Amino acid sequence: MHIVTSEQMKSIDRRATERFGIPSIVLMENAALAVVDAIRDHYPDCDRAAIFCGLGANGGDGFAVARLLEQRGVVPVVLIVGDRKNIRGDAAANLAICERLSLPLYDIVDDDSLNEALVHAADADIVVDAIFGTGLNRAPEGLYAEAIVAMMQLGLPIVAVDLPSGANASSAETFEPCAQAALTVTFAAPKVCHVFEPAAVNCGEVIVADISIPSAACEDENVTLALTTPADVRPHFAPRLASTHKGTYGHVAIIAGSPGRSGAAVLAARGAIRSGAGLVTVATDAETAKLVNAGSIESMTYAGDDLTAFANNKDAVLIGPGLADDKATYARVRDLVAGIERPLVIDASALNAFELRTSDVNPSRRPRVLTPHPGELARLLGTTADEINAHRIDNAREAARLTGCVVVLKGFQSLVAEPDGHVNVNPTGNPGMATGGMGDVLGGMIAALLARGIDPFDAAIAGVYLHGFTGDLLKDEMCDTGLTAGDLAERIPLAIRRLREP
Repeated sequence: MHIVTSEQMKSIDRRATERFGIPSIVLMENAALAVVDAIRDHYPDCDRAAIFCGLGANGGDGFAVARLLEQRGVVPVVLIVGDRKNIRGDAAANLAICERLSLPLYDIVDDDSLNEALVHAADADIVVDAIFGTGLNRAPEGLYAEAIVAMMQLGLPIVAVDLPSGANASSAETFEPCAQAALTVTFAAPKVCHVFEPAAVNCGEVIVADISIPSAACEDENVTLALTTPADVRPHFAPRLASTHKGTYGHVAIIAGSPGRSGAAVLAARGAIRSGAGLVTVATDAETAKLVNAGSIESMTYAGDDLTAFANNKDAVLIGPGLADDKATYARVRDLVAGIERPLVIDASALNAFELRTSDVNPSRRPRVLTPHPGELARLLGTTADEINAHRIDNAREAARLTGCVVVLKGFQSLVAEPDGHVNVNPTGNPGMATGGMGDVLGGMIAALLARGIDPFDAAIAGVYLHGFTGDLLKDEMCDTGLTAGDLAERIPLAIRRLREP
């Protein structure tokens, strides 16, 4: 699902009307219908609604919402912020309908009229915020700012049309003041403010409504930022055909573990096995192999010396979890990575081996996925974790471009970036997953998907989504404290089953 800016959404709207011939007033009507449906679903006992309308297209949506609510038995009170004589186009057409229907309309043009209008709004069950939409590019001022503050002071649930008034569609930062919505109904695609905090907090629950804008109108915009949805990943976890066997699902090689760090290798193996890999073999030292054999009885171990040949004899490889952090190990990792031709996930200590060596990670442009947390990406790019977090999307894109790999930047709303600049934002996961070993499980999960021949970008998106989704199920089962990576790994099949449900 595309994530768009204000300018991109304007272009999509314009393409829908000019190229595909859909009248803009039809889109406005469809938007209003979507808002009304959401109100009836979320507030079925609503009898009265106070609808704050601006002078632009967002206000036009509000006028249409008022009319449609009235048809469904809800008493609307419409509060027009500004001089209604300045309303034009489709918004004016919907205002004229409200006037002819004799709906209660109150003009807010100064402090006195604002106070009078609020008296009429006070006995509503909900507020509909249709003052400003995606066109807002500066902080609300004067009467508009006062109306937004007064609207919030009513203490009623606010349903925002497209976005809360005061939000900047193209930014994670809001203007001040900004309405705090309980529910936001946006159209065609989420905007930046709907996805990224702190603005996303002001949006409350977000519904993305289809208002019949053709998909081609969106595709032609060449949007490079997207939000992962269940529909994106569900095909990779479809029920298995009866004729398949373990070879169908690939053999994963995991180069991991060292004395004192055997748990990382075990968790990576559990992640791969529980994600459906046909076979999993962990290459590690002889002493660590004993612990891996005990901790993951369905996987195998390898303690030989020729790790390059070992890796190239498998369908996909994961390298890094639990390896030693020392110069000798780093040098060995770089040699191994240079010789591995199979799809490869590079994680943890293996990433540290490439500090300030982005050009050495994938010079042959083989199918590879990097899974850094902010600190690891900072070392790779020669910056700080704070700088990585301050510009997460830009840094993930830059890392993918410089290394020629798919990059998974882990954390809240993990990002999956590919070298051509496309970035997917993952919506699953929770703070309960902030504990050791979760990344090891994720590495095994992505490797298992690669072993089935799935494209690296798609494998990373699907693995990250399933990882977070499993964590969400685990949080619902337990709570957000005390969760472990082992608990999560064992619940991956349950998450796959749930993900298959419509």
